[in-house]
Amino acid sequence: MGHVFTMGVVRILIADDHELVRRGLISILHQSHPEWEIVVQAANGGLALELAAEHQPSLAILDLSMPDINGLEVATRLFQIVPGIRILILTMHAAAPILHQLRKAGVSAYLAKNEAPQKLVLAVEKVLTGEPFFASVSASRREVDLEPGEYVPAQFLLTLRELEVMRMLAGGHSNKELAARLDMSVRTAETHHSNILAKLNVESIGQLVRIAVRDRVI
Repeated sequence: MGHVFTMGVVRILIADDHELVRRGLISILHQSHPEWEIVVQAANGGLALELAAEHQPSLAILDLSMPDINGLEVATRLFQIVPGIRILILTMHAAAPILHQLRKAGVSAYLAKNEAPQKLVLAVEKVLTGEPFFASVSASRREVDLEPGEYVPAQFLLTLRELEVMRMLAGGHSNKELAARLDMSVRTAETHHSNILAKLNVESIGQLVRIAVRDRVI
C-alpha cells in the first residue's frame, strides 16, 4: 500500500533542466503554501531518480522533455522507487497522444508550462487530495483528434519496450538479432517492428533512423 500524505507534510521534487523555471515554480508554490517543503531540485531525470530514492518526496513536478531521461520514463520509475508518490507533468508539448501516454503511466496531472503561473497551485492541491488535474485545452481532446502535422516526439508515442526495439532497428539489427538480444520471439519482434512503423507513420528503416536521430532516441 502506498504512503498516505497530508497537506502538512508535503515534500516536493522539482525536475527541470532550466534553473529559472525551477526557481519560478518554487516561488509560486512558497507564496501560497510556505509549509510545503522543496526537498529535491534536479536539472535532469537521472539526478531526480537518484535523489528521490534518498528523500522520498510525496509529489514530483517533472518537465516532460529533459536531456537524459524524459519525464514519462522518470514518472514510471518514480512509481517504483517511491510508492504512493503523486506526479504532475509540465510540458511544452500539447499533443493528445502524449496525454494518453501520461494517463496510461498513472500520472496524476498534466499542465502546459504557460499555464503554470495561474494553475500550478490548484493542480498541486488537487493532486495531493487524490484528484486528477488535466488543465490544458488539449487534455479534453481525444487521441484521434490529433491534427495532421502536429509534431509528437517518438518517446511519447512508443512504449519503453518499443523504444528499445526502435534503437536496435535504427542501429541496423534484424528482427532475429533484436529478438535474441531482447529475449523475445522473432514473431514478437516482428510485431513490435510493425507497430513502431505504424505509430510513427513511416515505411522504411531509413525514415526510422531519421526520427531516432531527430528525437534523440539514439
